[in-house]
Amino acid sequence: MRLRALALCGLLLSTMSGCALFSKEDGTEPVDLVEFEPSAKVDVVWRSGAGDGTDGAVVKLQPALDGDRLYTADTDGEVYAFNRENGKRLWRVKTRDPITAGISSNQGILLYGTGQGEVVALSNENGEELWRTMLTSEVLSVPQTNGRIAVAQSMDGQLYALNAENGERLWRYDSPPPVLTLRGAATPLVTDSAVIVGFATGKVMAFNPNNGLVLWERRVALPQGRSEIERMVDVDAAPLLVDDVIYTASFQGNVMALSRNSGRAIWTQEASTHRDLAVAGRTLYLSQADSVVCAYSTSTGEIRWENDQMLRRHLNGPQVLGDYVVVGDYDGYLHFLNRSDGEFAARKRIDRGSISGTMVSNGDTLYVLADSGRLVALRIESINDEE
Repeated sequence: MRLRALALCGLLLSTMSGCALFSKEDGTEPVDLVEFEPSAKVDVVWRSGAGDGTDGAVVKLQPALDGDRLYTADTDGEVYAFNRENGKRLWRVKTRDPITAGISSNQGILLYGTGQGEVVALSNENGEELWRTMLTSEVLSVPQTNGRIAVAQSMDGQLYALNAENGERLWRYDSPPPVLTLRGAATPLVTDSAVIVGFATGKVMAFNPNNGLVLWERRVALPQGRSEIERMVDVDAAPLLVDDVIYTASFQGNVMALSRNSGRAIWTQEASTHRDLAVAGRTLYLSQADSVVCAYSTSTGEIRWENDQMLRRHLNGPQVLGDYVVVGDYDGYLHFLNRSDGEFAARKRIDRGSISGTMVSNGDTLYVLADSGRLVALRIESINDEE
């Protein structure tokens, strides 16, 4: 039963990530792209290759922006550092690890997880290996560090805190997963005062980073329905901290704003997603599992707008770029929506395959790692401003 469940959960996430076979007979095919009059122009600043990308696997790969450098990894174990301004490759390391989650960069440390259940730390200066630690199963959440501890979640529901200097295990929390889960795990949020993590049980929990004691827990979604598929409520979106509010969301559940200190629910809206969230100003942006893009008031949860013109195009998590919110789809297109009303402003195709990973932005430049391994930096400007 467990093997069957794991196989099915991989299929489910593949379906939602743009790897599925589409059928016009049962209405599961992505909608055609709509025509619109562009109000902005997208420029490619630079392009580069970053290995083989996901190589067709359902893994969590994303670029990491740290200072003037951008870091990436592929499933074959190659890790890259680029100059974020011009895309020049600064170094490449061939680790030979089957990387399934990465990459993150903080406090001089690069972190990634492997299909063999290891968390590996490299120097972000030159890619030299600092340490590696074996966990109990495959790592599909991008490990994070605050400089003192490194935190990762394995597929069997184990949360580990490791010494960031040497990888020594400090504490562990066990959250046994349901029979059927999505193939993935939420990226932990690690601060000096708390480790905040979402689990496949539909809960978000906060832990004391020093000893692993539970500070608070909050249920984001309650399993409902008769079948195991209907009862899936994974929290795979990374908790997002803005000021003293944590934003989180689950599959087949809700999107919520929580008090950072107590986990008290500030507001709740029904939602279903397994993608990361984005916040800019007073608005939270979310890509639903059916590829409807939604904008919520961060203070009340009121829906400001929805864009349902990209249904079943298997959108990744949104990212904000200036006055626009950007999503990528299964066919290599980036869609730029006005933050004010969700209307299309521009569209740019950067690849012939899927864009499923989380994108990063420094405010004026968007960095996108396509599943093929193509790495692109883009900027956008209003056509009216240009005139």
